Amino acid sequence: MSHAEYEQLAAGYVLGALEPDDEHLFQRHLEGCTICESSMRELEEVAGALAYAVPPVEPPAALRTSILRKVGATARPGAVLAFRPRTRLTLVSRIAVAACILAVFALGFWNFSLRNQNNLYQQRVAAFQQRVAAFEQVGQLLNDSSTQTVRLTGRTERDARVVVVASSLQDKGAIIVEGLAAPPAGKVYELWGIPNGQGLEAAMPAKVFRTSGEGAQPLFFELPIQPNMTYGVTEEPGPNGSQKPTQAPILVGSPSTPRA
Repeated sequence: MSHAEYEQLAAGYVLGALEPDDEHLFQRHLEGCTICESSMRELEEVAGALAYAVPPVEPPAALRTSILRKVGATARPGAVLAFRPRTRLTLVSRIAVAACILAVFALGFWNFSLRNQNNLYQQRVAAFQQRVAAFEQVGQLLNDSSTQTVRLTGRTERDARVVVVASSLQDKGAIIVEGLAAPPAGKVYELWGIPNGQGLEAAMPAKVFRTSGEGAQPLFFELPIQPNMTYGVTEEPGPNGSQKPTQAPILVGSPSTPRA
């Protein structure tokens, strides 16, 4: 036999589909062929993984009866099924076995791809649902008569939009960020509440955050909020920010600031 014929036997050997003569012949060849041995190990790993590629399914209760009926078995005790002895695999049979193996491999990889796509879809749906829930909370804040909306402006991208929605009655608020680039390496953004009429030294830390670049992003905070409070955003050392601002705000706004 040529080496190509031995390679054809490798898949059938892994699946236990060879005739005894072919099996013994391949085993003898395998003892001295590192190429076929390596190929066989790879096939064994793939075949083993395919066994767990799909979830197990419980067979119907009537399956055994149906199989016995198809092969002509009876329910009598001691009944023996007669099988015709296997014949030597022809080249066509070997090709068919190889085609079946490739089909099984393809189905396994296809199932794996579908599972990955399904996981990605579920993650996107979960992220969307979280964002919807966050904006519902913003809507609840806007229904509060004490809530003020403040647009923050400064030295950022032209398309960046940063808005603070804050309720002095609830001492709760949200900063909504869209289009703001990520802070420099080792830095985070930090939102501050500055009491009306006081300077930056009186600023109170409200929220440390980074931007995700995935559209409008509401971030919630709690703070002793005063009417007409000024808000500012600075770049602070990461990951936890600072207790007091270490630089002038890059964004600032108050209720009296005209909207752009």
